[in-house]
Amino acid sequence: MAEFVPAVGNILSLIERRDWNRLEASLSPDVVWVTAVEERLHGPAEVIAALREDPVPGPPAFHEVGEDGRLTHWVDKMG
Repeated sequence: MAEFVPAVGNILSLIERRDWNRLEASLSPDVVWVTAVEERLHGPAEVIAALREDPVPGPPAFHEVGEDGRLTHWVDKMG
C-alpha cells in the first residue's frame, strides 16, 4: 500500500482486511462519508454497510479527523 496520511492509511488498511470492528472504532459516531457517486452516508453502521458491498476505495479527495483521532469526514474522489 502506498504511503498516505496515517489516518487514511489506517482506514484503507482496515477496509482492505475487512476488519469491521476496528473500522467502526476508528469512525466518529457522527462520521459523514461521501461516496464517489456523491451518496452521503451518516454514522458508522451506514458507512460499513456500504463498504461491505463495494471494493476498497482509493485515497479520499478530502478527509477530517477529530481531536480523538477518529475519522469524522471522508469524501471519495469523484469519477
